Amino acid sequence: MSPPALRPAFAVIGDVHASMELLRQVLDRIDEVDPQAVLMVGDLACAGNGRTRRASSIQQYREDLAMVLAAVRQRGRPFAFVPGNHDLRDLPEPENVDGRGTTLAGLRVSGIGGAGPDIFGFAYEWQEDEIRRLRLPAADVLLCHAPPRETSLDRTHHGWHVGSTAIRERASAMRGVLLCGHIHESAGAAMLNDCLCMNVGALGRPFGRPCLGFVQDLDHLWHEDLGTGRVQEWRRGG
Repeated sequence: MSPPALRPAFAVIGDVHASMELLRQVLDRIDEVDPQAVLMVGDLACAGNGRTRRASSIQQYREDLAMVLAAVRQRGRPFAFVPGNHDLRDLPEPENVDGRGTTLAGLRVSGIGGAGPDIFGFAYEWQEDEIRRLRLPAADVLLCHAPPRETSLDRTHHGWHVGSTAIRERASAMRGVLLCGHIHESAGAAMLNDCLCMNVGALGRPFGRPCLGFVQDLDHLWHEDLGTGRVQEWRRGG
């Protein structure tokens, strides 16, 4: 796999779950391609769920999170992330764009972290109406943890659709790009009206592998599996 002729706007890293060796492989590939910025879709580490969340596990989570963020920062590119359902909800890191917007690579990015429904006891869960009420600035790129519901991006290996209806509603109402993760086995892309959506997959278990996505621009995405060498490419209208 060779770098593209034009510098992409973003590299997109899926659910890391503190898988540092795979993260280093992905970051090396990012250095080769040289995008303008990096986006991360959450589940950077694992804070446990309500049945196992103890002070010791939270301390381990914070140490793992610090390693992940340090590894990305050391590469010297601007980046932004949203926390996933396995992350703590209110991470005070400056790159956290959950519930707010920023501008990177000349594009407006807004973030929605966590996942629903709020029944499993993970660290960051919500109900759909919370996402419907969320006020976000207009964006070219919607950076989410959870995928839009009833698409190829939210189907588990059992065949169940487990994504968010509220996120699907937001994607369907915008022209731009939605980036997500959460469902590790459903890397790929889908169109929702005029929104080009991509699930970038995961580095962490289960189904983890060295993979990542790229946003060339708002009309062109691709996904690379570094283990198999497989590249999938999608263009708006193509």
